This record gives sequence, C-alpha cells and structure tokens, in this order.
Amino acid sequence: MRNIIRIFASDAKHLYTNVVAVVVIIGLSVIPSLYAWFNILSNWAPYEKEATSQLSVAVATADEGTDLDGIEVNVGQIVVDNLKENDSINWVFLDSSYEAVEQVESGQCYAALVIDQNFSEDMLSFIGGDLNHPRIIYYENEKKNAIAPKITGKVKTTVQEEVNKAFVSTLAETMVKASAYIVSGEDSDTAALSDSALSKLKRMDSDLSTSVAILNSFISLIDASDSLMEATKGVTDELDYIENNSRAMINAADAAADSGGEAVSTVSDMVMFSLEEADGQLAQLESLLSQVLDDVQTAGRITEAQAASIRTAVSAVQAAFQTTSSGVKGQYNSIIDAGIDDVDTNFNTMITNAKALEACAQGTQQDAQSLLNALLGEVSGARESLQTLSNDYKNTVEPQLSSTMSAIGQSLNEVSSLLNYSSSGIQELSDILGSYPDMLSMGKGNLESTRDEILGMQGDLQGLISDMEGMEENEQYKMLLKLIETDPEVISDFISDPIDLNQQNIYEVENNGSATAPFYIVLSIWVGALILVALVHTKVEPIPGVEKMTTFEEFFGRYIVFFLIGQLQTVITVFGALFFTQIQCQHKFLFWLACSFTSFTFTLLLYSLTYAFEAVGEAVAVVLMVLQVAGSGGTFPVEVLPVVYQLMYKYMPFAYGMNAIRECVAGMYENDYWVYMSGLLTYIGVALVIGLVLSIPCKKLNLMIKESKEKTDLMI
Repeated sequence: MRNIIRIFASDAKHLYTNVVAVVVIIGLSVIPSLYAWFNILSNWAPYEKEATSQLSVAVATADEGTDLDGIEVNVGQIVVDNLKENDSINWVFLDSSYEAVEQVESGQCYAALVIDQNFSEDMLSFIGGDLNHPRIIYYENEKKNAIAPKITGKVKTTVQEEVNKAFVSTLAETMVKASAYIVSGEDSDTAALSDSALSKLKRMDSDLSTSVAILNSFISLIDASDSLMEATKGVTDELDYIENNSRAMINAADAAADSGGEAVSTVSDMVMFSLEEADGQLAQLESLLSQVLDDVQTAGRITEAQAASIRTAVSAVQAAFQTTSSGVKGQYNSIIDAGIDDVDTNFNTMITNAKALEACAQGTQQDAQSLLNALLGEVSGARESLQTLSNDYKNTVEPQLSSTMSAIGQSLNEVSSLLNYSSSGIQELSDILGSYPDMLSMGKGNLESTRDEILGMQGDLQGLISDMEGMEENEQYKMLLKLIETDPEVISDFISDPIDLNQQNIYEVENNGSATAPFYIVLSIWVGALILVALVHTKVEPIPGVEKMTTFEEFFGRYIVFFLIGQLQTVITVFGALFFTQIQCQHKFLFWLACSFTSFTFTLLLYSLTYAFEAVGEAVAVVLMVLQVAGSGGTFPVEVLPVVYQLMYKYMPFAYGMNAIRECVAGMYENDYWVYMSGLLTYIGVALVIGLVLSIPCKKLNLMIKESKEKTDLMI
C-alpha cells in the first residue's frame, strides 16, 4: 500500500511541476465534456417546428379544376392555400411542376409536391360511379442528407390527411343535412320520416294481406269451376232414364266447360263467371227435373236410381257453389254475404226434398210429383237469388276491387324496392294483380306460386315492421337521432377527425436533447478514458526510493491518476449538462453517481487493456467504442438493429451506463437503477483480471512488439 501511495505522489509531483502537463490535463478534462454538450445541443429539438421550418419543400399545382353543376371547383388550389397557412415547413410555391422538380434535383429543396392536373376531376369522380384516385406526386432528394428525408417525409402524410379530412367532412355535412328528414320534415307542418315510415309499412302489409286473400278467392273459384264441371258430368252419368241420351248430355256439359273457358279468357270478372256457371248448372238441373217429372207422369212412379241420382246431383251442385262462395263470403260487404246465405238456404231446402224423394221412390205417383214440383220451385228460387247476387257484386264490389288492386300493385313496387326483390319478378306479380279479372286464365298453379311469393315478401316486410317498432327502444337508434339533431358542421368536423388522441407520456422527456443525453454523456466518458490511455503512460518507470514494486502496486499506483482525471472529466460533463445545456433530470445526485461509477468502470477497463497489451489494448478500446456506438441502442432502438448487434447488446458496458442515466433523467422504475449499476461491476471484475493477471505473461510479448515498431523508424 505504501508503494501505491509513493507512485501516486510521484505522478502528482510530475504533473504539478510541469506546466505543459497541467495544460494537457486541463484539456483532457474539458474536451470530453465539449463532445457531450455540443451533441446534446445539436439534437435538442430537430423535429420541432423551429427546426423543420428551415427545411425547404417545393409545391406546385397543375390542377385544371372541374365543373360541378355549374360551379367551378379547384381542389388543388385549395390544398395550396391551406399549405400557405402551415409554417411547419419552409414551403416554396412555384408556378410549374418542372420548376418544382428542378429545385429538388439541384438540391435547393429537399422535396417537392406536385398536384396532378386531373386532381379535382378525380376527387369528384365517385359522383358518376367511375372512381379514380386523385394523385399528388411526391419527389424527394435522398442524397442531400440522411435524416432530412425522414423529416420531410411527414409532409406527404400531412398533405394526404388534410385532403382526406376536407373530403370526408364535406360528405359528412351533406349526409347529416339530408338525414335530418328522419327527425323532422322540411318544415314544422311536415311529418318526420321516422313518424310516417312505420304507418306506411303497415299499410303495405295490409295491402299484401288483401292481395293474398284475393288470390285465395280466385284459387277457390277455379276449384269451384272444376267441381261444377264434375257435378254436371256426374248428374249426366247417373240419370238412368236418359240412358239413350247420355252422350248428348256429356257433350253438352263439355260444351259448357269450353264455353266457360272462353268466357274466362274474355269476360273481365271471374266471380261473375263463377256465378253464371252455377246458374247454368242449376238450369241443367231444372231441365233434368222436368224430364223426370214427365217420366213419372208417364210411368206412374219414380225409380230408386232416378231419385238417388237427383239427390247426388243436387249435392254436387251445392258443393260446387259452396266452394265458390267460400272464396267470396266475408271478403267484401254484408250485401254479398246476405245473397250467398239466400242461395245456401235454397240449396238446403233442395237437399231436404231430394232426400224425401229418395225415401218415397216406391211410393205413389202423387207424392213423387209433389216433391219434384217442390224441387223445381227451389231451383227457380236459387237461380233468382244467384241473379240478385251477381247484380250486387257487379254494382258494389267490382269498382271497389279495381281500386284495391291498383293500390296493391303500387304497394308491391314499393315493397320490392324496400326489400331488394327482383324487379322482373315483382313486375310479373304487379301485372297479374293489375289484370285481376283475367286471373282465371293464369291457371291454378301460377296463382298459387304468385300467392306464395307475396306471402314470402309479406314475412320479410313484417320482420322489418317488427324491427322498426322496437327501434325506438334501441340505444343505437336513440344515439342516431341525437347525432342527426346536432349541427351538421360539428358532425362533419367530428367524422373527418373523430379521435381526440389524449397522449399520456410515461417517463416524459421534455426534448430530444434530454432524451439523447445519456448516450452522448456515456460516449464522452469513454472518449475521455480513451484519450487518457492514449496520452498518459500506463507503465511505471523506476522511482527513486521505491524498490521491488509488484504488479499490483504498479497497477493501482498509476491508475489513481487515471481515476482522478476521469472523475474530473465526469464532474465537468455532469455540471455542464445540468446547468449549461439544462437537460431534464429528476434525480441529480443519482445522475452524478451513475456518471461517476460509469467513469470509474470505463477508465479501469481501458487502463487495464492498455496496461496489459499497450498499443494493442488501445486499438481494442477503439474497436469496442465503435461497436458500442453502432449497437448500444443510443440512437436507434436495439430491436431495429442487425441481429449481430442485438446479440452483442447485453455484453456492451455502454448499455448499462446509459440505462442507469436514463432512470435519473426520466424517472425511476422500481430497482432498475441499481440493477444497471450492478451490471457495471462485471466489467470491473474483467478489468482487474486483465490488468492484474493477463498483463504478467504479456510483458515479453509487448516488449517484442515495441522493438519491432522501433525498427520501422515510423511507428511510435
């Protein structure tokens, strides 16, 4: 220990008594701090407006504008006018795109924005459905500076955002104004769309229900017509007494059927046709009864077969009429319903008399004649009731039905648009309903498919009605109404810029200079240590009065000078950073302690390398500095560096020193500060092994290298 003190005392005396040495020591103490201070100041605020406003960017517009309903619109000029109010960049406005590009190529401007000649036309191309994206061409000079293009590159994003914002805000304002009709009409006397839409949908639903009912009626009429034809043939086949004339009767029935088909094709009212068809069947029945009555008067009795056939015929005609009336009764008015009831009453009486006739088939001639006359009277009465029913229908129902079908056709078209149905399919439905009197000619299958299509449409419409009825309780709908009631300009501003980004900085750093200070301070400490080992000898020359110095004593005796000068460098750097450059620092004492301990680690490591390997050690120190400047994460995040640097990062002493200083600058997290400080202890151990152990076998090698350099007469 005594020799260590003697070595240090000798070194101090030599430095103190030598003016040149004092000057060199002062220079060694100040130069590293200058390196840190100047770099901190140069990086103080390179991305703030005060700095970026010095970067020149050329702007030119070739936009020819466009005409929108007689209004001349030039969006390109609007963009240029907006940029003139932006002072974050030194905009250079030029008259032509050629001049703008020339400014970039010559290096007078870092970048240029050139607005395309069709910019306005393309911006509004969506109105015609032919979308073309408007273009702004961005030119950039990447040769002039590495960082400048990254700063000016924000210009293209800024301009694009401004154009998009203006476009979206205009659309939003227009849409909100149009949507106001959902809440209120054009004036106070006009019902709001939200109030009238539901009632209109319900009216459509009612019209669809009516159309289904009408189609069901016509389907029933077709069934009734078929039943009526079958009844006619059944009656003809079963009447034994006209066996010889049966073929003539069947031909008459077929002729009636053909006649009916032609009538359906030409007569405009299907119900009238059905009633006339029923009257025709009653007329045939009346004729048959007259013939049977004549036969009874001739033969003196009625046979069982004749009586049974008459009852069967009456039942068939009644069934056919009931099929017809089922599609009509209850659909129109009480007059029609009363007429149907009258006919039904006549048929019921006929059935009663027909059964009685069958019961007295073997009875007297007088009983048979009496029942046949009663049947003839009921048939005549039924025909009169049918005629009255036909007249009532023609005078009261037919005009009403025409009006109803017209309304249904209109509703079908509205529903088809609302539910996005096939326009051709809906047109076919409308045509069918529009010519309702000729529906029977469509055939039962077509009418049923039409009905099923309308039922499906009605189901979708009822689902929509159900949704709208529950909409008033829907929170999103309430929100929409509140939105529409808001000022359109406010809404357009919100939609074009919807997010209010509330930035909450964790470990906030006031400026870029303070953020980069840890890197430049640590680098300056390393540079200071490197200059020391380059200018101050690590080898201890013989000292008078000091004998038998061990490696341990030589190592620490000379290192004290390196340690003290390193600490002086650190104190100057720290005070300059705090009070000259005025970096942000939340923990000033710990900031100095971290810098001081980093200086101790670096000076000991570089001193050990030079002490053990001399010139080779100095070269290793330079290489280590270069590697750490590139890969310690001082300027760029480690994650974006090449993989080799990411692997080396945890072995770099720079990283531990910088991270400890960052904790002091921006704020502490748990025990991270002490973790980083303890990480530096590893390099102290490595330095001691190099200086105290590896230096011993390397002395002969260093001597050989030194003698070889001296022989060159060039290297020191």
